[in-house]
Amino acid sequence: MLKHLKLWMLAMAWPALGPAAVENPDGSGNTFLASHIVGKDFLSETIRIGDLNRDGAPDVLFVQDLYGPRLITCLTATTLKGDILWQHGTPSKDNGRAYCDLPVQIYDWDRDGVNEVLYVQQATYLDSPPATAQNIRERAPRYAGSASMVVLDGRTGAEKTRFPLPAPADDSFLFADLTGRGRREDLVVKDRYWNLWGVSHEGKTLWSYAGSVGHYPAVADVDGDGRDEVFVGFALIDHDGRVVFQKDAQGGHQDATFIVKPPDGQWRLLFGNGGIHCLDRTGSILWEHPLGEAQHVVAGHFQTGSPLQFMVVDRTPVPAHRRDANAWAHLYLYGLDGRELWKRQMAKGEWCIATRLIQWLGPGQPDCALVYGFSVERQGPPKPARLYNGQGEILDYFPLPSEPLPGEKDYCSDCYGMAADVWGDSREEVILFGSRGFGVYANARPFERPSLYNMTLYPGE
Repeated sequence: MLKHLKLWMLAMAWPALGPAAVENPDGSGNTFLASHIVGKDFLSETIRIGDLNRDGAPDVLFVQDLYGPRLITCLTATTLKGDILWQHGTPSKDNGRAYCDLPVQIYDWDRDGVNEVLYVQQATYLDSPPATAQNIRERAPRYAGSASMVVLDGRTGAEKTRFPLPAPADDSFLFADLTGRGRREDLVVKDRYWNLWGVSHEGKTLWSYAGSVGHYPAVADVDGDGRDEVFVGFALIDHDGRVVFQKDAQGGHQDATFIVKPPDGQWRLLFGNGGIHCLDRTGSILWEHPLGEAQHVVAGHFQTGSPLQFMVVDRTPVPAHRRDANAWAHLYLYGLDGRELWKRQMAKGEWCIATRLIQWLGPGQPDCALVYGFSVERQGPPKPARLYNGQGEILDYFPLPSEPLPGEKDYCSDCYGMAADVWGDSREEVILFGSRGFGVYANARPFERPSLYNMTLYPGE
């Protein structure tokens, strides 16, 4: 029922949301700008997607923060058209940039059929730089009190409850089933790079792990006991905090993780840092390749010749983190056995941030990869995001709809992207966002469906 309502609402609203089609550089009008929001002070480089007002259609949560200290300052819930549902905090055009991932999620936390918004409120940092956007602040020598997980009503933004977290745990979190509930209702929370905690649904700290935790873990029930394990790249942690395996990070950290179980039944645990590494569930290396700075490893069915391949962006090969007009990136596709299938080099000045797996062509069709974040000049709108198929060909381009706020002459809007089926046609749409713009692109190609048969003006069964 909700899906039918969603489809009807979107069909009624979509024609007014944007132009009919967007042309690619080759002149083809294969994409449709279905929604765009520009020139608003609540826009940001961090968003979440979910139904907040319970009308069956997806909504957008824009997350603003104080850049250096990573303090969340404002949450703005809107419809896809940009109509504000509620705001928690005060929006500011200066707080749209994001230094890192922010600890915010949308989830039906209490199983009442309505989504909540969960976010982490920092503890008080002691003996550390003051909380200004110019001061990068990743942890404190000492803390006062604890951090807090704050749970907001998704419909109104009103606070429903909160519970304490370990003081440093304010970088990011994800949901996991650590206690065998049959649903991911527990939490894995982390600080910037050094520690990780398992927290039960009731807010009890179950365990802690100290090591190189990287940017974002991955969770899966690797051992089949009905509870999730947590993979941080250099280690796999069981649901109860026991370390299954741990490797020497040698001062590094992972930039991306991915856990997948291909049709052969053997788990692959992948992570990227100075290279791409593929491990089995015991931590043994199946294959690896040295790279400059591997980011956002994704597994997908990009080619029909085998069940699974892996795509990864290697940013600025040498030296790492160089972001200037001479910087570039590579896009790689690897087979299940680690064999390189192809490599694509970006032009100079194209320092792409990451890849996203997307079902752009629909169910039963090969997966594609969205590559975004080409800005190196950091002035004005970024270069368009691109969609690659399994042959390394560019299918479509997606410019980020953006513009300066009133009174601004120069502006910067890095491009970030994600994929979600917000249209409801079983194909995923491209969602782009930055501090000065937001847009949703749909595939304008006809969506092939099975032929109807035995059609008549007098239906009957």
